[in-house]
Amino acid sequence: MSRNNIKNIHNAELEEWSVGKKYAGLSGLDSKELGAENMGFHVEILPPGKYTCPYHYHHAEEELFIVIEGKATLRQNDEFKTVGKGDLIFFKTGPEFAHQFYNHTETDFKFFVLSSKNPFDICEYPDSDKILVRKAKKLFIRQTEVPYIAGEDNPERFWPEINKSK
Repeated sequence: MSRNNIKNIHNAELEEWSVGKKYAGLSGLDSKELGAENMGFHVEILPPGKYTCPYHYHHAEEELFIVIEGKATLRQNDEFKTVGKGDLIFFKTGPEFAHQFYNHTETDFKFFVLSSKNPFDICEYPDSDKILVRKAKKLFIRQTEVPYIAGEDNPERFWPEINKSK
């Protein structure tokens, strides 16, 4: 075989990552490493006292987590449950599948995550009222909901030819 498409999750090289003080871990065996185009996946270790990411849910991307070692607390739809080795956790799209993991133990929590990697996904963060538009790679704070034509009730101002003829 000339392709290197077989990897072992137990001896994968993992790199440290952190965002602020509460979100940190080790991650590797990324889908990009194997050339995946339509799937996202990686192996991650969540150290004691750390969170995986802010509490969120997706509109167009499903996720599957498989616990390899350790235990953590899963927050899903504002309910809390301990998950551990061998557990398979599947998140469909929508607010009832909002989720976040926290390592409440004294040992590492290691898991594999697989996603459908939809480039048009919209991700919402209920705790902070943020919205991520993946394709645009932009994160917004939702301040107010507005009607469809808000700020566009006078489209003629964007049409120079129409304005000149009046």
